[in-house]
Amino acid sequence: KYPLAVISKTLELLGERPLIGYDVGCSFDVTMEKSSLGPAFAASGGRFCVCAFHGYSHSYTCQLEYHPNVIVGAGLEDLETMERIFSLTNMLASVTCYASPYRRRLFIEAYFRQLDEDKYLNAGTFILNNYKQALGVIHSDAATLLEAMHSLSITDKDLDNWENEQVDFFSRIGEEHPHDVHAVAYVERLQE
Repeated sequence: KYPLAVISKTLELLGERPLIGYDVGCSFDVTMEKSSLGPAFAASGGRFCVCAFHGYSHSYTCQLEYHPNVIVGAGLEDLETMERIFSLTNMLASVTCYASPYRRRLFIEAYFRQLDEDKYLNAGTFILNNYKQALGVIHSDAATLLEAMHSLSITDKDLDNWENEQVDFFSRIGEEHPHDVHAVAYVERLQE
């Protein structure tokens, strides 16, 4: 129920086309469709993806649809902010381990207040560095890609076709082609 409450608040605050990264975004997509929020989420144009790090542990068919690297507009974000926060809070364990509940809450609250202040102070630098990184990727990687495409006589349409072929191939993995079934049966008969 908690993830559904988060989605409800997201729709309320962000409105159109939210991209929501969730460790199990692929399976939660089905849950969302079946929930009472499903129609509102679909109408908003929202979609789910898996966080970049967790995405690599999912099946390749899942990655082809839900990994942020294949979602137009997802940018360079890896959607692992919460993982970083959890990692940062590990140092609190030794301080709060034997503290009273009151002191534990006090330490945790003070820690997050300081973290917020630090993040706020560094927000401008963070945004500027991300902007510079994005421009670098656009200028250098785009030029390299165009040069490679030109030298190999590849068009944008070829790339789209290859992507569709890849999706089609992985969607049919596990299905036996009728020719293969007959060939295997033939070889088995020969071996008898």
